Amino acid sequence: METDDWALLNQLVHQDHVILTPSQAHDDFYVIDYAVKYNGFIVTNDMFRDHVSNKRIFHGKRLTSNWVRSHCIDFTFVGTEFMPNPRTMERAESDDVQEDGMVVDHKGTKRSKTIDLSEVTYYKVPRELLPMLHGEGGETMGKFQEYTGTYIVLPSHAASAAPSTSNVLTLSIYGPEPSRLQAVGHLDAFLVQMQQQYAYQHQQQYMASQVHQAGMYPHQHQPSTGTQDDQMMEIDPY
Repeated sequence: METDDWALLNQLVHQDHVILTPSQAHDDFYVIDYAVKYNGFIVTNDMFRDHVSNKRIFHGKRLTSNWVRSHCIDFTFVGTEFMPNPRTMERAESDDVQEDGMVVDHKGTKRSKTIDLSEVTYYKVPRELLPMLHGEGGETMGKFQEYTGTYIVLPSHAASAAPSTSNVLTLSIYGPEPSRLQAVGHLDAFLVQMQQQYAYQHQQQYMASQVHQAGMYPHQHQPSTGTQDDQMMEIDPY
């Protein structure tokens, strides 16, 4: 980055026109949170479908597709010229900006819980345990987040089956430090139980495969000239 670019960036940051986020963070959380808080616009071609489908809550309101369409400015490039959507720009430049499109989460309001997405703890888990963490339809992790007062980002189910050189996956745990420490403590204990359960399931699958192979390749008995009584196993009563 050139010196003039750094000066421009610092000026924009000082004027609150540019918000810097920590490295390796989920930038979309920060920009959505900021736009909802100040009723601003986001210049992006991302429709945030994952957050809409997962009913993410920002400042007590649930993100909806209507809000995304009215507050996100899509764009393209013609050569080196940046061209935002002119119709969306008209809405952004208008003073009559509506704040609707967000659904108030009354349940979340009653809990009075606001997750601070600026503080994060990374937690590594074995790749094969990811399905157990998700639980039935994601309910297991959802209840865990509500209990600990955290927001946890897990890799999708597909990540557990994707080819990779790493045997571990990383969870991102957001929230205040006491809540994150509580979540890590519970995860440590839960991880031991899951590893034991996974080892037991793996052992059962291995034993079942051995029985199946034994059924496919039965032992070949050599012909015998003895009588049936001779072939019976003798049991010593003493």
